[in-house]
Amino acid sequence: MAILTSWVWVLAGCFSAAVAEDSGISALYPALWEESPEQLSDYRLEDGQHIMNPWVVTERMGMYRILLKQTAPYFARYAPENEQNLLWGLPLQFGWQYKTGRLADPTGMRDCSYELADHLCVSVDSWWADINYYLSVIPFLAAVGSGVLGISSDQIVILPPSSDQRRFCYTVSGCQSAFPETMDSWNAFFQYMQTPSSDFDGLLEHLWTAHTSSLDSSLSTFVDRYNYYSDQEVNFEKNWAIAVNYLAAARLPTTLRRSHGLQKGLPPHILLHTDVAPFISDFTPLQNEVLLLLDELGDLDRLTGSSSLKEWEAIMSTKLSRKLFLKLLEAFFKTST
Repeated sequence: MAILTSWVWVLAGCFSAAVAEDSGISALYPALWEESPEQLSDYRLEDGQHIMNPWVVTERMGMYRILLKQTAPYFARYAPENEQNLLWGLPLQFGWQYKTGRLADPTGMRDCSYELADHLCVSVDSWWADINYYLSVIPFLAAVGSGVLGISSDQIVILPPSSDQRRFCYTVSGCQSAFPETMDSWNAFFQYMQTPSSDFDGLLEHLWTAHTSSLDSSLSTFVDRYNYYSDQEVNFEKNWAIAVNYLAAARLPTTLRRSHGLQKGLPPHILLHTDVAPFISDFTPLQNEVLLLLDELGDLDRLTGSSSLKEWEAIMSTKLSRKLFLKLLEAFFKTST
Protein backbone atom coordinates (compact mmCIF):
# COMPACT_ATOMS: atom_id res chain seq x y z
CA MET A 1 0.00 0.00 0.00
CA ALA A 2 2.96 2.34 0.57
CA ILE A 3 3.92 2.11 -3.10
CA LEU A 4 0.34 2.89 -4.09
CA THR A 5 0.16 5.93 -1.83
CA SER A 6 3.50 7.36 -2.95
CA TRP A 7 2.54 6.93 -6.61
CA VAL A 8 -0.72 8.81 -6.27
CA TRP A 9 0.99 11.57 -4.28
CA VAL A 10 3.43 12.25 -7.10
CA LEU A 11 1.08 11.83 -10.05
CA ALA A 12 -1.80 13.75 -8.59
CA GLY A 13 0.69 16.37 -7.47
CA CYS A 14 1.25 16.98 -11.15
CA PHE A 15 -2.42 17.92 -11.38
CA SER A 16 -1.91 20.39 -8.57
CA ALA A 17 1.28 21.91 -9.90
CA ALA A 18 -0.35 24.67 -11.87
CA VAL A 19 -2.74 25.74 -9.14
CA ALA A 20 -0.30 28.30 -7.79
CA GLU A 21 0.78 29.53 -11.21
CA ASP A 22 -0.15 33.07 -12.16
CA SER A 23 -0.38 32.36 -15.87
CA GLY A 24 -3.17 33.76 -17.98
CA ILE A 25 -5.87 31.29 -18.92
CA SER A 26 -4.95 31.29 -22.61
CA ALA A 27 -1.37 30.27 -21.80
CA LEU A 28 -2.71 27.00 -20.39
CA TYR A 29 -4.69 25.95 -23.46
CA PRO A 30 -3.66 22.72 -25.25
CA ALA A 31 -1.61 22.72 -28.44
CA LEU A 32 -3.44 24.02 -31.54
CA TRP A 33 -6.44 25.14 -29.48
CA GLU A 34 -6.74 28.55 -31.14
CA GLU A 35 -6.21 27.00 -34.60
CA SER A 36 -9.08 24.54 -34.10
CA PRO A 37 -12.77 25.07 -34.97
CA GLU A 38 -14.65 26.94 -32.27
CA GLN A 39 -18.14 26.32 -33.58
CA LEU A 40 -19.89 23.88 -35.88
CA SER A 41 -20.04 26.43 -38.69
CA ASP A 42 -16.22 26.28 -38.86
CA TYR A 43 -16.48 22.76 -40.27
CA ARG A 44 -17.24 21.94 -43.87
CA LEU A 45 -20.97 21.99 -44.59
CA GLU A 46 -22.57 19.68 -47.16
CA ASP A 47 -26.33 19.27 -47.62
CA GLY A 48 -26.99 20.76 -44.21
CA GLN A 49 -24.53 18.41 -42.47
CA HIS A 50 -21.32 19.37 -40.69
CA ILE A 51 -18.48 17.13 -41.92
CA MET A 52 -16.00 16.38 -39.13
CA ASN A 53 -12.76 14.48 -39.66
CA PRO A 54 -11.36 13.26 -36.32
CA TRP A 55 -8.28 11.97 -38.16
CA VAL A 56 -7.01 15.54 -38.42
CA VAL A 57 -5.62 16.95 -35.17
CA THR A 58 -7.32 20.34 -35.38
CA GLU A 59 -10.69 18.85 -36.33
CA ARG A 60 -10.65 16.43 -33.38
CA MET A 61 -9.42 19.23 -31.11
CA GLY A 62 -12.28 21.36 -32.43
CA MET A 63 -14.76 18.84 -31.10
CA TYR A 64 -13.30 19.41 -27.65
CA ARG A 65 -13.35 23.18 -28.13
CA ILE A 66 -17.04 23.11 -29.01
CA LEU A 67 -17.79 20.88 -26.02
CA LEU A 68 -15.95 23.22 -23.66
CA LYS A 69 -17.75 26.25 -25.08
CA GLN A 70 -21.21 24.70 -24.98
CA THR A 71 -20.82 23.35 -21.44
CA ALA A 72 -19.28 26.55 -20.05
CA PRO A 73 -22.59 27.90 -18.66
CA TYR A 74 -22.92 24.86 -16.40
CA PHE A 75 -19.52 25.48 -14.80
CA ALA A 76 -19.72 29.29 -14.60
CA ARG A 77 -20.68 29.26 -10.92
CA TYR A 78 -17.44 27.48 -9.95
CA ALA A 79 -14.92 29.91 -11.49
CA PRO A 80 -14.63 32.57 -14.21
CA GLU A 81 -13.38 31.92 -17.74
CA ASN A 82 -14.57 28.29 -17.70
CA GLU A 83 -11.42 27.32 -15.77
CA GLN A 84 -13.25 24.79 -13.58
CA ASN A 85 -14.83 22.91 -16.48
CA LEU A 86 -14.03 19.26 -15.84
CA LEU A 87 -13.78 18.45 -19.53
CA TRP A 88 -10.44 20.28 -19.81
CA GLY A 89 -8.53 17.11 -18.99
CA LEU A 90 -9.51 15.54 -22.32
CA PRO A 91 -8.15 18.17 -24.76
CA LEU A 92 -5.07 18.73 -22.58
CA GLN A 93 -4.28 15.02 -22.80
CA PHE A 94 -4.89 15.04 -26.55
CA GLY A 95 -2.62 18.06 -26.93
CA TRP A 96 0.14 16.27 -25.02
CA GLN A 97 -0.25 13.26 -27.31
CA TYR A 98 0.16 15.53 -30.34
CA LYS A 99 3.21 17.40 -29.01
CA THR A 100 4.99 14.19 -28.04
CA GLY A 101 4.45 12.51 -31.42
CA ARG A 102 2.04 9.90 -30.09
CA LEU A 103 -0.63 10.60 -32.71
CA ALA A 104 1.77 9.93 -35.59
CA ASP A 105 2.03 6.69 -37.53
CA PRO A 106 4.09 4.30 -35.35
CA THR A 107 4.74 1.93 -38.27
CA GLY A 108 6.69 4.47 -40.32
CA MET A 109 4.81 3.34 -43.41
CA ARG A 110 2.92 6.59 -43.96
CA ASP A 111 3.93 10.26 -44.03
CA CYS A 112 1.97 10.90 -40.87
CA SER A 113 4.43 12.31 -38.40
CA TYR A 114 4.80 15.19 -35.97
CA GLU A 115 8.06 16.11 -37.72
CA LEU A 116 6.86 15.79 -41.34
CA ALA A 117 4.75 18.06 -43.49
CA ASP A 118 1.56 16.17 -42.67
CA HIS A 119 1.98 16.81 -38.97
CA LEU A 120 -1.76 17.35 -38.39
CA CYS A 121 -2.74 13.82 -39.33
CA VAL A 122 -3.99 11.40 -36.68
CA SER A 123 -2.86 7.87 -37.49
CA VAL A 124 -5.34 5.03 -37.16
CA ASP A 125 -2.36 2.81 -36.30
CA SER A 126 -1.56 4.90 -33.21
CA TRP A 127 -2.61 3.24 -29.95
CA TRP A 128 -2.96 6.65 -28.32
CA ALA A 129 -5.08 8.06 -31.15
CA ASP A 130 -7.40 5.05 -31.18
CA ILE A 131 -7.98 5.05 -27.43
CA ASN A 132 -8.51 8.81 -27.53
CA TYR A 133 -11.21 8.38 -30.20
CA TYR A 134 -13.35 6.81 -27.48
CA LEU A 135 -12.63 9.85 -25.30
CA SER A 136 -13.37 12.45 -27.96
CA VAL A 137 -15.85 11.36 -30.63
CA ILE A 138 -18.01 9.28 -28.28
CA PRO A 139 -18.36 12.06 -25.65
CA PHE A 140 -19.07 14.53 -28.45
CA LEU A 141 -21.82 12.35 -29.92
CA ALA A 142 -23.22 11.74 -26.43
CA ALA A 143 -23.40 15.51 -25.98
CA VAL A 144 -25.28 15.76 -29.28
CA GLY A 145 -27.68 13.05 -28.17
CA SER A 146 -28.15 14.72 -24.78
CA GLY A 147 -29.15 18.01 -26.37
CA VAL A 148 -26.14 19.93 -25.06
CA LEU A 149 -25.11 21.13 -28.51
CA GLY A 150 -28.61 22.07 -29.61
CA ILE A 151 -28.49 20.15 -32.89
CA SER A 152 -29.92 16.88 -34.12
CA SER A 153 -27.75 13.84 -34.72
CA ASP A 154 -28.45 13.85 -38.46
CA GLN A 155 -26.67 17.21 -38.76
CA ILE A 156 -23.30 15.62 -37.94
CA VAL A 157 -21.16 13.39 -40.15
CA ILE A 158 -18.07 11.76 -38.62
CA LEU A 159 -15.60 10.59 -41.25
CA PRO A 160 -14.06 7.12 -40.81
CA PRO A 161 -10.31 6.38 -40.84
CA SER A 162 -8.51 4.93 -43.85
CA SER A 163 -8.66 1.42 -42.37
CA ASP A 164 -10.16 -0.57 -39.48
CA GLN A 165 -13.43 1.29 -39.83
CA ARG A 166 -15.36 -1.40 -37.94
CA ARG A 167 -13.46 -0.69 -34.74
CA PHE A 168 -15.12 2.72 -34.40
CA CYS A 169 -18.61 4.21 -34.33
CA TYR A 170 -19.72 7.33 -36.17
CA THR A 171 -23.27 8.25 -35.20
CA VAL A 172 -25.25 8.68 -32.00
CA SER A 173 -27.33 5.58 -32.73
CA GLY A 174 -24.32 3.61 -33.95
CA CYS A 175 -22.31 4.33 -30.80
CA GLN A 176 -25.32 3.61 -28.61
CA SER A 177 -25.69 0.22 -30.29
CA ALA A 178 -21.98 -0.66 -30.23
CA PHE A 179 -21.08 0.75 -26.80
CA PRO A 180 -24.30 1.13 -24.80
CA GLU A 181 -22.70 1.30 -21.34
CA THR A 182 -20.19 3.92 -22.42
CA MET A 183 -22.77 6.07 -24.18
CA ASP A 184 -25.11 5.73 -21.19
CA SER A 185 -22.31 6.89 -18.89
CA TRP A 186 -21.54 9.97 -20.99
CA ASN A 187 -25.25 10.69 -21.37
CA ALA A 188 -25.61 10.48 -17.59
CA PHE A 189 -22.79 13.01 -17.15
CA PHE A 190 -24.31 15.52 -19.57
CA GLN A 191 -27.82 15.03 -18.20
CA TYR A 192 -26.64 15.44 -14.61
CA MET A 193 -24.69 18.54 -15.63
CA GLN A 194 -27.93 20.12 -16.88
CA THR A 195 -29.88 19.51 -13.67
CA PRO A 196 -30.22 22.49 -11.28
CA SER A 197 -29.26 20.28 -8.32
CA SER A 198 -25.91 19.18 -9.76
CA ASP A 199 -22.81 19.82 -7.67
CA PHE A 200 -19.07 19.68 -8.34
CA ASP A 201 -18.42 16.37 -6.62
CA GLY A 202 -21.35 14.76 -8.42
CA LEU A 203 -20.02 16.07 -11.74
CA LEU A 204 -16.62 14.57 -10.93
CA GLU A 205 -18.15 11.20 -10.11
CA HIS A 206 -20.14 11.10 -13.35
CA LEU A 207 -17.18 12.28 -15.42
CA TRP A 208 -14.78 9.67 -14.10
CA THR A 209 -17.39 6.92 -14.52
CA ALA A 210 -17.76 7.89 -18.18
CA HIS A 211 -14.00 8.24 -18.66
CA THR A 212 -13.21 4.78 -17.30
CA SER A 213 -16.07 3.30 -19.32
CA SER A 214 -14.53 4.71 -22.51
CA LEU A 215 -11.25 3.02 -21.61
CA ASP A 216 -12.95 -0.27 -20.78
CA SER A 217 -14.63 -0.22 -24.19
CA SER A 218 -11.45 0.46 -26.13
CA LEU A 219 -8.45 -1.16 -24.46
CA SER A 220 -9.09 -4.74 -25.62
CA THR A 221 -9.86 -3.55 -29.14
CA PHE A 222 -6.39 -2.19 -29.89
CA VAL A 223 -3.96 -4.65 -28.28
CA ASP A 224 -2.50 -5.31 -31.74
CA ARG A 225 -1.18 -1.72 -31.76
CA TYR A 226 1.35 -2.71 -29.09
CA ASN A 227 3.37 -4.39 -31.84
CA TYR A 228 4.34 -0.97 -33.21
CA TYR A 229 6.04 0.33 -30.07
CA SER A 230 9.04 -0.37 -27.87
CA ASP A 231 8.55 -2.51 -24.79
CA GLN A 232 9.05 0.59 -22.67
CA GLU A 233 6.30 2.55 -24.44
CA VAL A 234 3.92 -0.43 -24.32
CA ASN A 235 4.54 -0.77 -20.61
CA PHE A 236 3.83 2.93 -20.17
CA GLU A 237 0.60 2.63 -22.18
CA LYS A 238 -0.63 -0.27 -20.07
CA ASN A 239 0.37 1.36 -16.79
CA TRP A 240 -1.23 4.67 -17.74
CA ALA A 241 -4.52 2.90 -18.42
CA ILE A 242 -4.29 1.25 -14.98
CA ALA A 243 -3.43 4.58 -13.37
CA VAL A 244 -6.62 6.17 -14.65
CA ASN A 245 -8.67 3.87 -12.42
CA TYR A 246 -6.83 5.17 -9.37
CA LEU A 247 -7.25 8.76 -10.50
CA ALA A 248 -10.95 8.07 -10.97
CA ALA A 249 -11.30 6.66 -7.45
CA ALA A 250 -9.73 9.83 -6.04
CA ARG A 251 -11.99 11.94 -8.28
CA LEU A 252 -9.15 14.29 -9.14
CA PRO A 253 -10.54 17.56 -10.51
CA THR A 254 -9.62 17.73 -14.20
CA THR A 255 -9.85 21.50 -14.32
CA LEU A 256 -7.73 23.61 -16.65
CA ARG A 257 -4.92 24.51 -14.26
CA ARG A 258 -4.62 21.09 -12.68
CA SER A 259 -4.78 19.28 -16.02
CA HIS A 260 -2.17 21.62 -17.45
CA GLY A 261 0.05 20.89 -14.47
CA LEU A 262 -0.19 17.16 -15.15
CA GLN A 263 1.70 17.57 -18.40
CA LYS A 264 4.87 18.40 -16.46
CA GLY A 265 5.15 14.86 -15.18
CA LEU A 266 4.46 13.01 -18.43
CA PRO A 267 7.06 11.67 -20.91
CA PRO A 268 8.00 14.36 -23.47
CA HIS A 269 8.48 11.82 -26.28
CA ILE A 270 7.69 8.22 -27.20
CA LEU A 271 9.81 5.87 -25.11
CA LEU A 272 12.63 3.97 -26.73
CA HIS A 273 13.91 0.55 -25.73
CA THR A 274 16.78 2.26 -23.93
CA ASP A 275 14.56 4.60 -21.89
CA VAL A 276 14.58 3.11 -18.41
CA ALA A 277 13.39 5.26 -15.50
CA PRO A 278 14.76 6.83 -13.40
CA PHE A 279 17.81 7.08 -15.66
CA ILE A 280 16.39 8.79 -18.77
CA SER A 281 18.78 11.66 -19.39
CA ASP A 282 16.45 13.92 -21.38
CA PHE A 283 13.62 13.58 -18.83
CA THR A 284 13.23 15.88 -15.85
CA PRO A 285 13.58 14.32 -12.37
CA LEU A 286 9.80 14.56 -11.99
CA GLN A 287 9.15 12.80 -15.32
CA ASN A 288 11.56 10.03 -14.35
CA GLU A 289 9.93 9.66 -10.96
CA VAL A 290 6.38 9.57 -12.31
CA LEU A 291 7.34 6.98 -14.92
CA LEU A 292 9.02 4.84 -12.28
CA LEU A 293 6.03 5.03 -9.97
CA LEU A 294 3.71 4.17 -12.83
CA ASP A 295 5.79 1.03 -13.36
CA GLU A 296 5.45 0.16 -9.68
CA LEU A 297 1.72 0.82 -9.65
CA GLY A 298 1.18 -1.33 -12.74
CA ASP A 299 3.18 -4.18 -11.20
CA LEU A 300 1.25 -3.87 -7.94
CA ASP A 301 -2.12 -3.87 -9.68
CA ARG A 302 -1.28 -6.92 -11.77
CA LEU A 303 0.25 -8.75 -8.79
CA THR A 304 -2.75 -8.21 -6.52
CA GLY A 305 -5.39 -8.80 -9.17
CA SER A 306 -6.68 -5.26 -8.71
CA SER A 307 -7.32 -5.74 -4.98
CA SER A 308 -5.09 -2.71 -4.42
CA LEU A 309 -7.57 -0.66 -6.45
CA LYS A 310 -10.43 -1.85 -4.26
CA GLU A 311 -8.45 -0.82 -1.18
CA TRP A 312 -7.80 2.58 -2.68
CA GLU A 313 -11.47 3.00 -3.61
CA ALA A 314 -12.41 2.24 0.00
CA ILE A 315 -9.99 4.88 1.26
CA MET A 316 -11.36 7.45 -1.20
CA SER A 317 -15.02 6.60 -0.56
CA THR A 318 -15.82 9.74 1.43
CA LYS A 319 -15.77 13.37 0.32
CA LEU A 320 -13.79 14.33 3.40
CA SER A 321 -11.00 11.84 2.67
CA ARG A 322 -10.76 13.00 -0.94
CA LYS A 323 -10.65 16.66 0.11
CA LEU A 324 -8.00 16.03 2.72
CA PHE A 325 -5.97 13.96 0.31
CA LEU A 326 -5.99 16.70 -2.31
CA LYS A 327 -4.63 19.16 0.25
CA LEU A 328 -1.87 16.73 1.16
CA LEU A 329 -1.08 16.24 -2.52
CA GLU A 330 -0.61 19.94 -3.13
CA ALA A 331 1.65 20.25 -0.10
CA PHE A 332 3.65 17.21 -1.21
CA PHE A 333 4.19 18.54 -4.70
CA LYS A 334 5.40 21.91 -3.48
CA THR A 335 8.13 20.16 -1.50
CA SER A 336 9.05 17.91 -4.45
CA THR A 337 9.82 20.59 -7.05
